[in-house]
Amino acid sequence: MNGLPKVKINVNNDGLGQVAQTEDGVSAMILTGTSVPSGIQVGASVQVFSLDEAEAKGITKTSNAYAYKHVQQFYEEAGNGTELWLMLVAQTVTMEDMTSSTEAYAKKLLNDAKGAIRLLAVSRKSDGTVTVENGVDADVDKAVVNAQALIESYVEKYKEASVIIDGKDFNGEVADLKDYKEADQEFVSVVLSNTDGSKNAAVGLLLGRLAKDPVMRNPGRVKSGSLPATEGFFTDGVAIEEIENAWDNIHDKGYIFLRSFVGRSGYFFNDAPTCATEGNDLNNITRVRTIYKARRIAYGVFVNEILDEIPLEGNGQIAPALIKSWEGLVDNAINLVMTQNGEISAVRTYIDPAQDILATNEVKVSLDILPVGYAKYITVELGFTTSLS
Repeated sequence: MNGLPKVKINVNNDGLGQVAQTEDGVSAMILTGTSVPSGIQVGASVQVFSLDEAEAKGITKTSNAYAYKHVQQFYEEAGNGTELWLMLVAQTVTMEDMTSSTEAYAKKLLNDAKGAIRLLAVSRKSDGTVTVENGVDADVDKAVVNAQALIESYVEKYKEASVIIDGKDFNGEVADLKDYKEADQEFVSVVLSNTDGSKNAAVGLLLGRLAKDPVMRNPGRVKSGSLPATEGFFTDGVAIEEIENAWDNIHDKGYIFLRSFVGRSGYFFNDAPTCATEGNDLNNITRVRTIYKARRIAYGVFVNEILDEIPLEGNGQIAPALIKSWEGLVDNAINLVMTQNGEISAVRTYIDPAQDILATNEVKVSLDILPVGYAKYITVELGFTTSLS
């Protein structure tokens, strides 16, 4: 017996090929630290969801103070419950090594997380003995180059991530800084400031702000509120305010740093540039996160169609019904997950029916994303007038 007559509607929850919102903020950090008995071990990948969990694994103020600082700042912004992968490495391990595709650091961490990581930060604690190049530790640019190569190797596997590099040991000479707006590493960004006057950048703080926000949101957005910081410094130990006249120059070279606003308390990030030219659509972390999220959604839709039959019209063209079906599946999936949440403005999928599918066994799809814009520069014409009518 089935009981009383009724209407039963089963909901299919896997037909859109969408990705969960929570996956966008999965983060990771590789930091200088030491092994702890019955706790975290150097070189091991560890997953936590709160500062308390990290402490329970041995990342504490006493046993791993440096790593603790970054994890604490991450959770002050991202909040408990945010997924964070951690790896501690010895002081001798450089950021160049951390990001190398031939070393078992970032590569191991990304693999152990099975492609879930979307944001990765690396930082080697400054020990006061550095070789300065381009105004910072020479290790910084080497890590930028390696990180780009590493992530490029994961792109085809749909496991890409944005990488944050610690712009450590700034020498205070703005003119010496490399112009990353002339580079081509769109998966990588360099942070040049902190909240404690040390020689290392606050990578955990930036990672936390990015992790808690949707992919299109700039971490420097003023409406998001100020950062949990009472002071701001560059990684040469100089207070942010002391070189305010150089902010524009540093910004134009593609670095991320803390800034303040007249009449508003607290500190904010200046922007989220990547190490890429202005002509590169992916010259900002928000653009990278947005376009690759759309890519993953489209992949989730189309992977279900692999080796499926393609009905053709009498003239050999793809049947219009199938084209409309595929276009609708992708548009609906991206609209539901991204457009309706304000992450993009619109999406358009187009499949040319005149493709020679019999000869190529390939269906080419055009997927266009209209992103959101940003009020980066607001110009107001202000003056007196003799009348308001």
